Amino acid sequence: MPWIKPHRLLRAPDSRVTALDEPGATLQIEGLFCGVCANRVTNSLTQLDGVESASCDLESAQATVQLTGPVDEHELRQAVLDAAYAKPLRRAAERAARAVGL
Repeated sequence: MPWIKPHRLLRAPDSRVTALDEPGATLQIEGLFCGVCANRVTNSLTQLDGVESASCDLESAQATVQLTGPVDEHELRQAVLDAAYAKPLRRAAERAARAVGL
């Protein structure tokens, strides 16, 4: 496993929906750097109403979602953000970094 650079821990994963249609959606995710994060994203997406299944591929940094009904693009992006590993720690680190001018 590659070494995780400290500045990467300050950024929560960010996503953009690259395809959204009735049978499914594809999200490109930036800031995904470990299997734990990929599993958290998969679990978070699966819990949304209207989502049948989800899978997250770490190498391609993409999540594929199979839908059973309409799902808003914002909901998908928020699910990725909510899955951010150690989110409270990252927010505290971001505040500390801003305080010292990083």
